[in-house]
Amino acid sequence: MALTPTVTPSGEDYNAYAVSKDQVATFDGQPRRDPSLTRTIEAAAYLPDRSVSESSFTVPATPTFETCASAFAQGTLISTVMGPIPVEDLIPGDLVQTHRGPEPLLWKGSTSYLPNSASGSTSLTHLLRLPGDGLDQGDLLLGPAARLVIRQEKFAELLNCDAVLAPASEYVDGDRILRITPPGAVRLYHLALRRHGILRANGHELESYHPGRVSETEIGAPARAMLLKMFEHVTDLDGFGGLALPRSSRDVIDTLRAA
Repeated sequence: MALTPTVTPSGEDYNAYAVSKDQVATFDGQPRRDPSLTRTIEAAAYLPDRSVSESSFTVPATPTFETCASAFAQGTLISTVMGPIPVEDLIPGDLVQTHRGPEPLLWKGSTSYLPNSASGSTSLTHLLRLPGDGLDQGDLLLGPAARLVIRQEKFAELLNCDAVLAPASEYVDGDRILRITPPGAVRLYHLALRRHGILRANGHELESYHPGRVSETEIGAPARAMLLKMFEHVTDLDGFGGLALPRSSRDVIDTLRAA
């Protein structure tokens, strides 16, 4: 199971950064109703010697950690140089198609969505469903942290770029994009590249993983240290580099459209 209620934090990796119960309650700078709730993330990293390192991490069930591994549901077809491949079958080192061309996948993380979680601390309270964009593309199932590429002609003039990234959850309309609660567990994944990029998933453009601006002041030293431990292909969170496209919100995008 991905969500593991425990009396105290458990797991060898998490114990390396053990803190008091009060500290865990604000482990990533966000209050939690249940400080004992943890989540297991399975991670695989492509190392400089071309080997693949696989690890399991027990972390607080908060958005800082859940967004690392909860963008694409099992079965999502990711465009690669070999054609579309289910996200669960990708191996670090595989060449995936990006807006820059083929790039090696350097990291894959996964965790599980569990329906009707009793705690309000988890961000994985629902999933999103979009119709496939293109021929032979099935519906796309996403975690709530996934960001879509939004293109508008006005962006080039106003933002000096042709597209921005916005949370898919902000575009739920009850028709094309639906918020759903699957009856059973669903395995979720996220993918990281050498630098932030745009991937194609079931024909849709979505971003690869990037932590954004994560300062120790905002999330705390233990959380930052754990993130670094999870991502073996970087020596510092600044190693993710800049964003391929600006991140924005639907409210801002709608304002720009009306400008």
